Amino acid sequence: MNSHHYWSITDWKSQAKEAPQEAADHFYNQLASLPDKQVSAAIARILPKEDLIQALEQSASNTDRPLAGVPFLLKDLYDVAGWETTASSLFLSKVRPTPESSSALARAFIQAGGVFAGKTHLVEFAFGMEGSNCHFGDGVHPHFPERVSGGSSSGSVWAVASGLVPIASGSDTGGSVRVPAAYNGLYGVRVTPDHPWSKEGCFPLSPSFDTAGWFTRTAEDMEITIDALFATDSSDQRSFKGLDLLPNYAFIDEELSAPHQETIDSIQPSINVEATKAFQSLPDLPKAYLTIQSSEAMQVHQDWHESRKDLYDPQTWGRIAVGKQWSPTDIEAAVETKNKVRKFFDDLFHQYDFAILPAAPVPAPLLGTSTALREAHLTLTTPGSLAGLPTLTIPYFMESGLSGGLQIMVPDLSPKSIAIWKGLLNG
Repeated sequence: MNSHHYWSITDWKSQAKEAPQEAADHFYNQLASLPDKQVSAAIARILPKEDLIQALEQSASNTDRPLAGVPFLLKDLYDVAGWETTASSLFLSKVRPTPESSSALARAFIQAGGVFAGKTHLVEFAFGMEGSNCHFGDGVHPHFPERVSGGSSSGSVWAVASGLVPIASGSDTGGSVRVPAAYNGLYGVRVTPDHPWSKEGCFPLSPSFDTAGWFTRTAEDMEITIDALFATDSSDQRSFKGLDLLPNYAFIDEELSAPHQETIDSIQPSINVEATKAFQSLPDLPKAYLTIQSSEAMQVHQDWHESRKDLYDPQTWGRIAVGKQWSPTDIEAAVETKNKVRKFFDDLFHQYDFAILPAAPVPAPLLGTSTALREAHLTLTTPGSLAGLPTLTIPYFMESGLSGGLQIMVPDLSPKSIAIWKGLLNG
């Protein structure tokens, strides 16, 4: 992977402090060096250069802040005061006022010293894991452009994987941080549906499942952002007990098996045959997830779904329309399944500190092939979505440079859980 022009968080802090104008030049030169078609599909709007220089100067002058002088991009679901939020649609900004205040996630990054540099495109209304958008262009993998970027956080994952910025936000409802992180060899975090970052100033897809999150390119950068944004306890040096929920997982792409197992072996989790059997005996998790998700999406879009049908990406419109078909009995059954999943993990976390699942069953698929793999991906991501679990995605690489990833699921965002993530990042 080409990282020749990549600046880490530490590099940005140093460069922005010493020469903010040159740091801004680097950002814009990097953007200009990337393929125009990829840029237009990934980048929704960028801060004007003079404004970026000024913001870098102001931020870098306060060196006590952990992200001082570090630019970040926001997925265009997150509000920024005075900027339209479009969700990469053609009409959201026409039916929703321009925000007067910024989202909780944007404020958290800025309070840590981060410099807001612009917004990224996504799958329209965040409804899809492939990265496709008929309005602005399909997201592609920056190092394998014949393959998808993954989504719905397609623009953000591209911006970090291409070296434009060291941090970009995503959102994860059914895997929209976890899957693209795995595809692009990045580290990713998703928080919880009830966290302010997930709720305040973020346009929803499915409120029961929507979570905020972000990507970094390296473990070091992820650890810096975790320290910057969470309450952590560096004194916690305990040994934590993890569980590999699907040992010897049979990947659709068998070439993922060896690097996956090597990464698992480096963590040394336990294997519990009874827990794995109980996990595999849970009801149809993708169906339960899709029932609740699509019905909630239909509620979000009920005022526009028919009247603005011609303005939707047909794929998005169709996925939302599925939400009309469910009966009260269907919803009740889905909620019952969700409760069973949550009880399973509640019981599991009485015995284990974290659980591991693969993040994706294949490396980044070739363009035009990923929709057929949606069910296979949801089989891996919906357990964490239904249970509302915070998850760190750790990448691993095949010899070809393509990648996969592990989901490191923890019960909450307590200092203990954050210490688990940090320990694995340092490992």
